[in-house]
Amino acid sequence: RELAEIWHSYRSRVWRTPLVQAIMQRELSLEQYLTWMECWIPQVREGSRWMRIAAANLREPYAGLAGIVEAHAEDEHLDYNILFEDYRKAGGRQTDIDGLRRNAGGDALNSYMHARAQETNPVGLLGGIYVIEGTGQRVIPHVLPNLRRCPGIPRDVFKFLHYHGENDVAHLRRWMTALDMVLACGDADEASAQIVRTATDTAELYLMQMRDSV
Repeated sequence: RELAEIWHSYRSRVWRTPLVQAIMQRELSLEQYLTWMECWIPQVREGSRWMRIAAANLREPYAGLAGIVEAHAEDEHLDYNILFEDYRKAGGRQTDIDGLRRNAGGDALNSYMHARAQETNPVGLLGGIYVIEGTGQRVIPHVLPNLRRCPGIPRDVFKFLHYHGENDVAHLRRWMTALDMVLACGDADEASAQIVRTATDTAELYLMQMRDSV
């Protein structure tokens, strides 16, 4: 229930960001799309890194969760290359992926996720994954049709967004399995509090990243 409340508040604010407003009105320019990608690609690249750090810091009674987190990191560790290919196909000027920089919101989100991953038994990160994967499953599929119709943006540069929207359904099922494990094998009240707190923080930082994207 608490995660659902966090999600509904987050989602309603996502729709009000300048980025999503421009997409839904089919007014996002090619330059704005490229700016968004330049901020987002390095953020996506960091996802598998902080997940692997988190897996390495899982101890009993949560050690069994490490395999699920590692599998998730493995699924996504090259996703940023797909996004970078879309960016380059759209006319992105940066040829070296290491030259791309996150915006202030992306930097804050990345620092936060890495800091949480460094903790012992960072099960709260399940809350962050809930928000991030939920965005891929429940937001991206709704904005993608309008994004495809924004004049000036090539029609064949959305491979990552299409692929991620489909894959995040399976990823959320994996998240449910991980959540069941955490609540069954440890202090459920403490774990729940960590998950809710991290989901709340991640939602705020992700919104900051989106607001700064155009």
